[in-house]
Amino acid sequence: MNLSPEERRALSAIETRLATEEPELDALLSGSRRRRPAGRSPLHLWCMLMLLTCAIFTLGVALLLATGERGCSEERLDACETVADTRAA
Repeated sequence: MNLSPEERRALSAIETRLATEEPELDALLSGSRRRRPAGRSPLHLWCMLMLLTCAIFTLGVALLLATGERGCSEERLDACETVADTRAA
């Protein structure tokens, strides 16, 4: 069944409007898959930043624990002063 020129123009106008207003539906109906732009979404960048921050924090805590140095509390202040005195001598 052939379409008249008027029907072809109307169909072409509908296809053009569909492609501009609903590109995902147009890609689904036409059978082609269009790739997303290469840029990352803001959510993806935010998640990567949070993961990097957590990794750096974890590394800092691990290094702090590995050095074995701990602050002196008021309960153990005399022990810390004794260690400091022996180091100075």
